[in-house]
Amino acid sequence: MEQPSAAVSLASSFRADNNMTTKVTVAPNGLWNLDSLGILDNIRKDSKHLLITDKNVEKLYLRPVLASIERAGHLVHSIVVPAEESSKTFEIYARLVQDALDYGIDKHSVVFSLGGGLVSNLAGFLASTLYRGIGLVHLPTSLLAQVDASLDFKQALNFSHGKNLIGSFYPASHVVIDPVVLRTLNPRLIRCGLAESIKHGLCQDSEFLDFVMSHHNRLGEPEFLAETVNRSVKMKIDMMPDSLHSDREETVKQYGHAVGHAVEFLSGGDIFHGEAIAIGMCVSAEIGKLMGVTDEDTVDTHYRILSAVGLPTTVPYEQSLGDIWNKVRYDKHFLSDRAYTGLLRTIGVPGQGSADHHGYWITRDILFRAIEANRENGNRRTY
Repeated sequence: MEQPSAAVSLASSFRADNNMTTKVTVAPNGLWNLDSLGILDNIRKDSKHLLITDKNVEKLYLRPVLASIERAGHLVHSIVVPAEESSKTFEIYARLVQDALDYGIDKHSVVFSLGGGLVSNLAGFLASTLYRGIGLVHLPTSLLAQVDASLDFKQALNFSHGKNLIGSFYPASHVVIDPVVLRTLNPRLIRCGLAESIKHGLCQDSEFLDFVMSHHNRLGEPEFLAETVNRSVKMKIDMMPDSLHSDREETVKQYGHAVGHAVEFLSGGDIFHGEAIAIGMCVSAEIGKLMGVTDEDTVDTHYRILSAVGLPTTVPYEQSLGDIWNKVRYDKHFLSDRAYTGLLRTIGVPGQGSADHHGYWITRDILFRAIEANRENGNRRTY
């Protein structure tokens, strides 16, 4: 029988307004005075709202934050999750959904995240899914969250295969950054947050690296932390393009993350996010050198500044090359048996892999050689 021809009777399309805007306010002592900053003015007072925090932050800042929200006339129910990466799971997420619905949230409710990157991601994903999206306000309390995790539209949960595999693009209406709270932060967590700031310095601003090096033995000083936050926020916002999928900006924001996420996940929590990203950036520098993109001085700078602030620079020997590759395969940019990553030509100058891509396609062989070079050269290159 002859194949009938198809006749198009309608060809059209439809769209919705997907403009995403987040207002960022850096305000010392802001968490104690949310009611006077104006961010609560447009939140409905006859709706019930949620605040998600973790056990560590609860005892430090939950009471003053709740008090500042309640002074503005809002009802807020707080939920405390464990302060560990295992909280970014479906199990915890399902419990939060149950609590939120039992409490009586509605379409006009707001989720406040009070904590580090873990809480920002978890609360953000919750807000993006309840009633297909309710209000979201980030109140980051760690350096990593203040300079990176809360300053994006990415919300995510982990899965058994790897980090941040389930997620959404969803904007917070506001991010309130209070540098004063960093004075109670564990020094290890200051270093972890600094890894993301250094990432932006390596990719965008060599003067910021000089600033960090001049304070490398005084990382806990309030003046250093406040200046780091201000400069890092500006660098991160410069990398937030109009398109959610812009390749140039994404390769900067994700520099070192393909290997870093694999190292972090395989450590089972022993290596924190910022520490893993520091290692991942050093491996990226070695990849760049092997591919003829990154010069020797730039590779040395990676090891020098990261080790100077007390961050690890070498992939652990107990993590096999095969295991790392198997986790890198779940990176969202992985395609056709190749990893994809940004590389640097020199400090502040990212490379461009092709006319269409700012990143570079990385084979398993190149990655393995880069990790071996990282393990061989890491100790020799340290500050």
